[in-house]
Amino acid sequence: MKKILLLIPPFSLEKRYGKGLSKVGTLIHPLGIGYIASILESEGHEVSILDTQVEDMDYESTIKYCLETKPDIIGMYCNTSNYNVVMEISKEIKKSLNVKIIVGGPQATIDGKHPLTNESIDYVIFGEAEETFKELVHAIEENKMDLYGIDGLSWRNGMIITNKPRAWIKNLDELPFPARHLLKLDLYSPSPQHYRELPYFNMTASRGCPFSCIFCSSGDIWDHKYRLRSADNVIAEIKLLKEKYSARDIGFWDDIFGINPKWIEEFCNKMIEQKINVNWSCEFRVDTAKPDLLKLMKRAGCWCIFYGIESLDQDVLDAINKRVKVQQILDALKWTKEAGIEIRANFIIGNPAETPEKFKKVVEEICKLDLDYVKFNVMTPYPGTRLYEEVKQGKWGTMTEETDKLTNYFTTFKPHGYESLEQIDQLKKWAYRKIYLRPKYIFSRLSEIRSFTDIKRNVKGALALVKI
Repeated sequence: MKKILLLIPPFSLEKRYGKGLSKVGTLIHPLGIGYIASILESEGHEVSILDTQVEDMDYESTIKYCLETKPDIIGMYCNTSNYNVVMEISKEIKKSLNVKIIVGGPQATIDGKHPLTNESIDYVIFGEAEETFKELVHAIEENKMDLYGIDGLSWRNGMIITNKPRAWIKNLDELPFPARHLLKLDLYSPSPQHYRELPYFNMTASRGCPFSCIFCSSGDIWDHKYRLRSADNVIAEIKLLKEKYSARDIGFWDDIFGINPKWIEEFCNKMIEQKINVNWSCEFRVDTAKPDLLKLMKRAGCWCIFYGIESLDQDVLDAINKRVKVQQILDALKWTKEAGIEIRANFIIGNPAETPEKFKKVVEEICKLDLDYVKFNVMTPYPGTRLYEEVKQGKWGTMTEETDKLTNYFTTFKPHGYESLEQIDQLKKWAYRKIYLRPKYIFSRLSEIRSFTDIKRNVKGALALVKI
C-alpha cells in the first residue's frame, strides 16, 4: 500500500480570471483526479486530494503541506497555464522529500516528453490516466525498473522514453464514480450563471469530441474519439449525489453533450419515468439542437443550455472550422427559447479573420437575440492546437507566449485585423456593457427572480460586471 497525494498546484482565481472576475470564478470538483483517486482507493492505497485553489494555498504553504504529510507518491495535475508552477514546485519538493512525482493532465498529454527534462519529475502520464496510474503505482511498489509495458507512460532510463499510447477505455461504466468524499465540498462554488439552486455538482456523461475547431485541443487529446456512459450509469450517479449530498442542481461539463440524440432521449425518458427531481444543464452544439428533443429535455429537468457559438459572422466561423452556419445558430437559439430553456452563449473575441467592425456587428446582433447570459472568451492559441501552429507559421496574426496567461481570459493573440492587444481588451469591456446594461435585459432579469438564491447569484454577476 502506498500513501498517495493527488495535487492541484496553486494557481489563484485572480491569475486565471483577472481581478474583475476572480470573486465569481468557477470552482468545480476536479473530476479527473477524482476518478484516479477512486481507482487507487479500490487498489487499497491511502489516497488524499489537495486542491490548493479552493483552499487558497500559495506556493510556500503547498510545499510545506507536502513536506509535513510525507506521501510516497505525488500525482500532479498539469495544464498549459500552470505548467511553470508544476515545474518549480516539483523542484522544491524534491529538495527535501524522497518522493516519486507523477505529472498528468492536458499539457502532459500534448507534450509528454518535455516535463521530464525537469529531473524532479519522475514520470509523465499522457492520455487517459486511470489504468496507467494504477499500473505505475503497482510497478513502484514492486520496485520494477522495466516500465516498457505500461502504456501511456513517459519515463527516464538514461534517456527519455515514451511508451505507446494506451487504448481508450471502451466501457466508461466500468469506472467507479469520482471520489468526492476526498474533497472539501463546501469550498467549491459555481459561477452565478451555472446554477439555479444549491447544492450544485458537476458531472460528465462522456469523454472526447469528434470535431476539429482550430482553437481547441480536445479532439487531439482524445484522438477525436467520443464515448458515452450508459444512461443508467449516469442516472445512478445523479441518484447518489441526491441521496448522499442533497444535490439539487447538476451541471454536465462534457466537451460536447448533445451529439447522440438517441442517448439523450433515453436519458430524459428515464429521468421522467423515475421522477428524478433535479435541475440540470449541459453544453450543446447548435447543429444538434432540434425542437422536439429540446422540449423533452425541458420536461426531464434541463433548465439551461450552454452553446459554444463563438461568432455570428460566417467568415469567422469558417476560419475557426466551427462547421456550422449562422442560420443553424439562430434556429437553435429560437427553438431553445420556445422550449423554455435558458441560454448561456459563449462567444470569442479576437478570432482569426475578425476585425473590430465585424465584432461590433456581432455584438449588435447578440443584443437583438435577448439571450439569458453571454460570455466572451479571448481567442487563445494553446500549444497543441492547429491555431497555435498556424499562428507560429505567420498565419492569422501574432501572439505572445506567456504560458501562465493562457486561460481564455487574458489577451495574448492579435489577429491581423486588430491594431493591438489593448484594443481587444477595450472592445471586450464595451461588449459586456453593451449587452448587460440594456434596460430591457435588466428588467428581464429582475422579472425572473423567484428566490433568495436568484437574488444572490444576480447580485454576484452584477458586481463582476462592474469590475471587468
